[in-house]
Amino acid sequence: MLNDKRRFMRFGVPLVLEFKPTQGSSEYSWGLTRNFSYEGFCFESQSMDFELRKDLEFKLNIPRSYTPVSVIGNVVWIKQHEDNCLAGVKFKETDKKVKSNLLEKICDYGNVSFDMFVYDKRPESVMTEKETKKSPAKVRKEQKQAKKSPKVPDIITIKKQYLKSRPVCNVTFRLPKEAAPEAQGVTIVGEFNNWNTTETPLKRTENGDFTITLELPCNAEYRFRYLIDGTRWENDWCADRYIPNNFGCDDSVVVV
Repeated sequence: MLNDKRRFMRFGVPLVLEFKPTQGSSEYSWGLTRNFSYEGFCFESQSMDFELRKDLEFKLNIPRSYTPVSVIGNVVWIKQHEDNCLAGVKFKETDKKVKSNLLEKICDYGNVSFDMFVYDKRPESVMTEKETKKSPAKVRKEQKQAKKSPKVPDIITIKKQYLKSRPVCNVTFRLPKEAAPEAQGVTIVGEFNNWNTTETPLKRTENGDFTITLELPCNAEYRFRYLIDGTRWENDWCADRYIPNNFGCDDSVVVV
């Protein structure tokens, strides 16, 4: 995101939130979001005022918004992380306008392309029977809407080329332009360069992506992130997996 089988990409957007059970306690607890996807989000809190498979009412404090945005979510997983508790939340069915308004505000604050946020990665072969049986009228409507919508670019995965002569792998990392549309420079920072923020700059390609190829010893895994213009962090959209770090978000991981 083990290979990430999630339908939608996750983006690190830290937001302060308040939450409480939809039934029971009237007092709000505090937490901090780690990342968002189209389906839900992960948050961290010192409070344990929630249970697995129970609904929570959230108030998300999004900068530049006049009032907190309220949303209902269902807790789908819980785990301990040091002295805090991490929880995964799936958005409950809600008014589409309310959800779109929330996601657009998150994308605007997190400098995330809305097209990439809602991009469904599933191949057609795993679409449900209900999704594949669409009426001709609905198909025509979706085709008409698709013509008006910006084209979602192909997702370029991390490429790995293993050498036969030595136990190393040439790994090509690529940060697509949609992740940093106005970036002047990007560096890759990780365990393979002792988290040096300036040592390993990426090259900009003709289409606006940033890329680099590194030679990494095999039979290992490495945490890393991209640093954009020295101020903003971004994960790899097609990393082998993610691991929580000590800064309230996730590190990307590449396995070779």
